[in-house]
Order: sequence, then structure tokens, then C-alpha cells
Amino acid sequence: MKNIYFADDDPDDREIFAELFYEMFPVEGLRLFESGKALTDALSAPAGPLPDLILLDLQMPLKDGFECLKEIRGGREDIKDIRVIIFSTSSNPRQVELALGMGADSYAVKPVLYRDLKSLIRRIVEMDWEDPQADRGLLLR
Repeated sequence: MKNIYFADDDPDDREIFAELFYEMFPVEGLRLFESGKALTDALSAPAGPLPDLILLDLQMPLKDGFECLKEIRGGREDIKDIRVIIFSTSSNPRQVELALGMGADSYAVKPVLYRDLKSLIRRIVEMDWEDPQADRGLLLR
């Protein structure tokens, strides 16, 4: 079972993501966080297994995605290598370059269409997570 953490301040985005995720992968684990602060708090004091993958929005109150990424990559040994995919509405090349330069494994642009979001979620979950070099540095759409 894969364990995924998804941090996004938009409740509609969290709800749609979870609905599609569980429709396609009903036995996988998904935890939702309403802010970057809630995510990093959970990583600091894990109540269960650490995630295999973190999907991270960039624009969040209290602590944005860049701050979270910096903490994760500069953090404890047990969290610094967790795969992180930025999951943002922005396709700004500077933000993509900055995120990848800070250690994000990939950068995904949130699709507008429901079917495209479903396809993107499937692609992310079906990535080869065991190979540390597979699918790194990609711009996913």
C-alpha cells in the first residue's frame, strides 16, 4: 500500500482529489492537509507511517509549499528523501525551476478538466517509486 499526503488549502481541490483518488485506488492511503503548517506538523510528530509521496500546493496560508519543501529537504533523515511533487495551478517557468531546484521530484500543473485530473492522479500513483531516479524533474500536465 502506498501512503500519500496531499496538502492544499482549497477545500474543493482536496475533496475532488480525494474522491478521484479513492475511486481509482480504494486500498491506498491518503491523508489530506488544509495547510503547509498542518503537513509539517504531521511530519514532525507522525501518528502513523510516514508518507511515500507528498503532493504539495504552492500557495497556502501560514506556510507555503516552498517553505514546506525547504523544511522537508533540510529536515530529519527519515523525511528528507520522501518524494515530493508540487501540485499547483501555476505553470510559471520560474516557479517550476525554483521548485525543482529546491529538490521537488516533479512538478504537476493542476488540470482544469475532471478527466485530465483523473489521468494525472493515475500517472502519479503508478510512477515507479522504488527507482530513486525514475520520473524525477518532470513537468506533469
